[in-house]
Amino acid sequence: MRPDREKLFHAIVFFVNETKHCHKLKLFKLLFFLDWEIFRQTGRSTTGLFYFAWPKGPVPKQLQDEFKAPPSDMRSVLSLRVAPADDPDADSRLNITPRVDFDESRFTRRELGVMKRMAEVYLEATGEMMTDVSHERGQPWDQIYRIEGRHQALIPFALALDDERPGTVTREWTDEIALEARAIAALFK
Repeated sequence: MRPDREKLFHAIVFFVNETKHCHKLKLFKLLFFLDWEIFRQTGRSTTGLFYFAWPKGPVPKQLQDEFKAPPSDMRSVLSLRVAPADDPDADSRLNITPRVDFDESRFTRRELGVMKRMAEVYLEATGEMMTDVSHERGQPWDQIYRIEGRHQALIPFALALDDERPGTVTREWTDEIALEARAIAALFK
């Protein structure tokens, strides 16, 4: 299994275990916030997912599709079941249950710190509550979906960069990081 795939699965395990009401909608937002913050700080995402501007916010389309027909590597780590229609807590009607323990060795200290802060901040939040956060003015979803009107379009990670904000990598640095990542990916083919 690719390292970013292992990170994705263990990030899901972490958020499901460390927050309440962590169904599909909330999980998608947590993964987006994690990837966005880590990209802002390092020029690389944690999970390797790409996000698209859908009506309820950023959606990792690949993961959305895999949840509909889980591949064997996902089924070995996660149990997915559709919640009953009368379950008031089941946003997006998908219950996710880890089959494995969380493995923090898959993550950097920076990634773990961001994940822990997010779990604290969004502990009690539902996916619907988090929609307001992901739709804030000036945020990446707002730029693509509302301002540019490009519904279901890819949200470029470059929108995470803010040369005015301390701790943000530069666009030039992210270009170099992307070249390195492609070279490393070629080694795994």
